[in-house]
Amino acid sequence: MAAHELGRIQADVSAYADPFALASRPETPVLLAHAILVQALPDKEAVVSDAPEEILLTFNEGVGQEFLALAVVDESGKRVDKHDARQDFTDHSHLRASVEKLVPGRYMVRYRVLSADGHVVSGKYFFNVQAK
Repeated sequence: MAAHELGRIQADVSAYADPFALASRPETPVLLAHAILVQALPDKEAVVSDAPEEILLTFNEGVGQEFLALAVVDESGKRVDKHDARQDFTDHSHLRASVEKLVPGRYMVRYRVLSADGHVVSGKYFFNVQAK
């Protein structure tokens, strides 16, 4: 093997050992991940004295509208959202839904979205409204 060929092989191997070089190579596969809820208002397990007028969820990526669902239920299982779950026009990572006037109690937020990778992601969390 000629010295110049050996040098080229070593350069190729070292490029794969360096994560920055690996990420810049055109044959590096793109890794797709599911959408992740990164912020919720009210937050998970929050205790708020002022009842929210809407629920706002923020994901780490834009989500599709195909399977969009956002519901809020009270302790008895009654839906208290206004059935108006919607995505922001300018930022598809934000979902919101208006809620009825909430009385003190515990509420569950349930959501379902379509990730950019084509997988449906769903989840739930709770928050509390306390009496003033």
